[in-house]
Amino acid sequence: IFDVSTVLFLFSETQAKSKQRAMTEETIVFHFYAKKLLSDSELLNLAAIAMESDSSQVKSALSGPAGDDLQLDVFTNGANKVLNIRRYESQNLYVFDILVMRSRVKIDLVLIRHLEELIKKFLTDIGSLDRLYCMLGPIRRGEALWRYFPMSDGRIVEFNLGRLVEDRQTKYQNVKIYWSEVHGHAMFLDDDIMLAEKDQEPYTRVLLGLETGKPARNCYADKEILILGGGDGGVICELLKQQPRMVTMVEIDSTVVQLCAKYMRGACEDALDTLEGPNKKIIIGDCLDHLHECIQSGKKYDYIINDLTEFMVNKEERGWNYDFATDNCQMMEIALKALKPDGCYILRGGSLSYTHFWSCFEDDCRKLGLRFRVYDSYVPAFYDKYRFYEVRFA
Repeated sequence: IFDVSTVLFLFSETQAKSKQRAMTEETIVFHFYAKKLLSDSELLNLAAIAMESDSSQVKSALSGPAGDDLQLDVFTNGANKVLNIRRYESQNLYVFDILVMRSRVKIDLVLIRHLEELIKKFLTDIGSLDRLYCMLGPIRRGEALWRYFPMSDGRIVEFNLGRLVEDRQTKYQNVKIYWSEVHGHAMFLDDDIMLAEKDQEPYTRVLLGLETGKPARNCYADKEILILGGGDGGVICELLKQQPRMVTMVEIDSTVVQLCAKYMRGACEDALDTLEGPNKKIIIGDCLDHLHECIQSGKKYDYIINDLTEFMVNKEERGWNYDFATDNCQMMEIALKALKPDGCYILRGGSLSYTHFWSCFEDDCRKLGLRFRVYDSYVPAFYDKYRFYEVRFA
């Protein structure tokens, strides 16, 4: 089994001599199924084609078994390219990557497609090609900016991000603010996208039922409203335009509020500039504690808007004696105790691909005898369709 440092050493001389200020490793990803195993000479020729080099310049850096069913071969062209090939013999599967260290350039899709055709032709000519697959965009590693984030259905998405503006570790979470030409400023919490400035229409207004050009689903005028979370300021910004009697927002992380007030102006405008106003109050604290106080005092809201992710409530740790009827919607069960009988509980339900969450949520609503309505919207910064709920007592 080979140490990755051996492969990285192949880049060291090139990096030392390079006068480029910023270098990035770009990886072009292929795999193919072979009708027959490739010989050593065929592997060498494949490496030369993939690295656009003469076969006399290509050298085998490493070769040998790396597991019971795995053969590893690493080739270099003596310049700035490395090719590693993993062969899984029982499946006749070859997985290989072309790695090149270079200054950042525009993705050359034409070149990658050209390499794909050359490799396909070579494998066809030697009678070995069954199926070949190629990723037409390179994976970049070594940049200061990491662009790849997991989605709820297991996909990896490369976000359109220009630069990292802020990176703070708070008591509660990691907070990052990125700038994107496409999305504006975007906030990530623990590397999970929360909101981008240009998502105000497809996310926040759909959540609230205030889509532009459509009749409003909800009337917030002269209403008492509670926002759980919402530190990006998008929800409170839209609600304040509706002339509510009072909007109370409870956000646990003051750093989120401060950074969003500074950078996420396209979403929050001036709503986070002050913590209190004629018809608003922003509380830096735990929304569960606030809900508990409301329940103890009998305070009720017309609307409760959950802009959090659903989570389990440890009632024993808090010393509460609530009896939960569900395993998945404990946050909602507590919030409903602070909702007026004719009130509405609004929440973000999650990605439409996250079928387990919303199927459990809907089952729990039925179990609790609640009515709910579903609204879906494609949110560009999420690269996915998102589901929102409005829940009312039956």
